[in-house]
Amino acid sequence: MPTFVHEIMFNDVAVLAPRTTLREAAARMSRSGRGLLVIADAERVRGLVTMRRLILGAEAAAQGYPIHGIGDLASSRFVLAREDEHLMQLAPRMVRAGVRRAVVVDEDGRVSGVVTTQEIALAERRRWRRLHAVDLSSEGSFPASDPPSWTGTVAD
Repeated sequence: MPTFVHEIMFNDVAVLAPRTTLREAAARMSRSGRGLLVIADAERVRGLVTMRRLILGAEAAAQGYPIHGIGDLASSRFVLAREDEHLMQLAPRMVRAGVRRAVVVDEDGRVSGVVTTQEIALAERRRWRRLHAVDLSSEGSFPASDPPSWTGTVAD
């Protein structure tokens, strides 16, 4: 049952420098198979770019708006998470911040993946189903009139 961020994060996200061209960013997004890019430099994570944001940015550039790189389109609406952070700590932080994505960093501060609210919800759903299956399977294990010997019932 997933408990830690590293157990549910997807780690095949593309990490790009802020000055990367929109064309290169689109190609990397396509190769990664995810509709999300993490924008980071040597110092820190700068933001996230979704496919929608990339398309809107490309349209703006085509209309003559000055876009100098993918970093100009990056959203700062995310939280940082550690790989070893408990999901039950991360989820409330994401809710309080009003974000749907957390960029996961390793102990050296390098991007190692992304967690979305969807992954957290799916992990919780799987956990609930496993717990519910245990409850159902133990229900009929012995009849109520015949308690197991370990219950400590006293014979008359």
